[in-house]
Amino acid sequence: MINRPDYIAAIEPFIDKPLVKILAGIRRCGKSTIFEMLREELLRRGIGEDQIICKRYTEMDIPENITAKQMYDELTAAMAGKGHCYLLLDEIQEITGWEKAVNSLLESADADIYVTGSNSKLMSSEISTYLT
Repeated sequence: MINRPDYIAAIEPFIDKPLVKILAGIRRCGKSTIFEMLREELLRRGIGEDQIICKRYTEMDIPENITAKQMYDELTAAMAGKGHCYLLLDEIQEITGWEKAVNSLLESADADIYVTGSNSKLMSSEISTYLT
């Protein structure tokens, strides 16, 4: 992986801010790589590995028809007892209704949330309205 400090510098002002950070772009443009760089930056800052929860929703170990509720339950279970966590949720558009789950996490969990997706739905004004 080639380190791209400008990308982390662009994200840095938003780390630990109470809003969902969305990285959207076309397929294969490097969103997942930026997540890996962000994970490394968090580790450099002393964040424990167990507090950084990374999920890629295109992996084969994710059930094909996982619901937003199942995603929410899985993430809250993964965060249990760990204090402040960082959620890096890659290709989240694969989960129908993900917006509701992420909004619930934003409101009730002690988490800093980052999502990626390549679907134009992630850029719709409805999403930003729903998540605010």
